[in-house]
Amino acid sequence: MKLREKFFGSVLLLVVTATAWRILTPRDVVQVTAMFVDERPAPTFQLLDQNGRQANLQSYLHRHRIVLVFFDSSHGLNGDPLMRRIREFAPAIKRTGIRLIAISTPMTPEFKSQAENFPFPVLHDTRSGYPDSSSVMWGTAILPSTKSVADIRPAIFVIEQTGLVEWDGNKPKPIADSELFLTQLISGS
Repeated sequence: MKLREKFFGSVLLLVVTATAWRILTPRDVVQVTAMFVDERPAPTFQLLDQNGRQANLQSYLHRHRIVLVFFDSSHGLNGDPLMRRIREFAPAIKRTGIRLIAISTPMTPEFKSQAENFPFPVLHDTRSGYPDSSSVMWGTAILPSTKSVADIRPAIFVIEQTGLVEWDGNKPKPIADSELFLTQLISGS
């Protein structure tokens, strides 16, 4: 037998042995789970801010990541622990490039003066409960309501810089744990 035939025979035997070993040796099975996240464009709105100026969500989209906070104004801004905490850390949050926007029903004159000291827009949904209102579009209006303006359920939403927000069925999906989210946001994680 020639040297070349011995060499190729050895290589063939090596390949057959390696293939047989690979077939007969069980592999560690890695399970891959894919989670589908339903992201769609954020419902836009135009509301008045704490200074009486028009604020349009569309003007923020595709420029910033937005944290949209719906809150109950019945206790005022200083009476809401989440809003106090957001206000305290607003400068740190803003440095991360995130824009904060708060939305509630119209406030009493006393509570409105509190909003003037907030370093981010505090918007007033004067049509809360109506089908075209921001609180209904975002699923935070407490319906049915016998009041002229429906109360708002507290919720936080994250709108990515792409203008997309996570959805749950036919409404945007709020953050499950607002306190944990805020803690992570403040810490930069």
